[in-house]
Amino acid sequence: MKKTLAALTSAALLLCASGTTYAAGTIQGTLGVTLTIGAGCVVTGGTSSGTTNSFGSISFGTYSSLANVITASATGSGGTGTLGLNCTTGTNYTVALDNGLNATGSQRRMASSVPAYINYNLYQDNAHALPWNSTTGVLTGTGTGSAVPLIVYGLVPASGTTPAAGAYSDTVTMTVTW
Repeated sequence: MKKTLAALTSAALLLCASGTTYAAGTIQGTLGVTLTIGAGCVVTGGTSSGTTNSFGSISFGTYSSLANVITASATGSGGTGTLGLNCTTGTNYTVALDNGLNATGSQRRMASSVPAYINYNLYQDNAHALPWNSTTGVLTGTGTGSAVPLIVYGLVPASGTTPAAGAYSDTVTMTVTW
């Protein structure tokens, strides 16, 4: 029995001595990280749902007469704040406003369900000196990488005639091109 035990002990020692030894180690490599900035613009303060964008509204309020000039400016889609335009640095852009759904020639008009109309105009400045349209009154600029205010100023000119009471509205399309 002593010979068998000695033989088994010797075999166990040989198996342990010939086994692979694992050592601590380190492996290093590289990981590529990329981001591509494409030329482009985004309107801030608006909302988007699928392919439909809403850039806010202009509310002239409630009046019983059009005898005096009425002014207002656009608010963002949430009802507060203003729109902004953020374009990639160095990207040239234009912002055009069409004449709306109820225009006659180049005169924008809000319509009621009657139908009756109220003339109005849109401007790039608070002084109402720079018209905003899709031909000669297009806003142009070059992106800075930061948002710039995109304020639309509205004016209903004084009129000797006030149409029937009711709600008057129009829809104007804003097109940003870069």
